[in-house]
This record gives sequence, C-alpha cells and structure tokens, in this order.
Amino acid sequence: MKNIHQPIKDIMSYYASKLSNQEVLDILQKNSIESKREAKDILLFLDSMCIEISKDAQNNTLVLRQPIKTVDAEKVCDIIEDYIEAIGYGNDAN
Repeated sequence: MKNIHQPIKDIMSYYASKLSNQEVLDILQKNSIESKREAKDILLFLDSMCIEISKDAQNNTLVLRQPIKTVDAEKVCDIIEDYIEAIGYGNDAN
C-alpha cells in the first residue's frame, strides 16, 4: 500500500477507527496487504465505509477538516480494489 496516496489511507483510517475495525487499522498501520484474508477484510470494510460515507455526506459531516462526499467513497474503493487486483488477491478475495 506504499503507492496509495496518503489521503486515501487517511480516509480509510478515519472510518476504520469510527467503525472500530481493528483488522483494517492493523493493515493500514503495516502499510501492506499480505494475505487473502487481509484482502477480504479490506473489501468487506469498504462496503461498511461506503455506507458511513453516504450517511456523513447527507449530514454534511466534516471528515479530516473537509466535507465528505460519496464520490470520495467511490475513489477510495476504485483505488483499493485496483490495488488488491494488482497484488493478486482480486479474484481470490471474494
């Protein structure tokens, strides 16, 4: 995950903390996805994160000092899903 831009990781970290998802926080902390299980944990988290972002966007919630938008969730998902595919866990994670 070293090539993932920091704002993407910051949004993921914010929502992993908000959702008390320690598995995702651990993956973000070590800055890499190293197994099929971790890839699956991230993909499942993305679904939960998108739901939370949708709620926050409707409520005009500030996330990391900026209003969060549903397009932010789409960007995060696209980038992380592409990353998981590129490291070889795309088909196996599901």
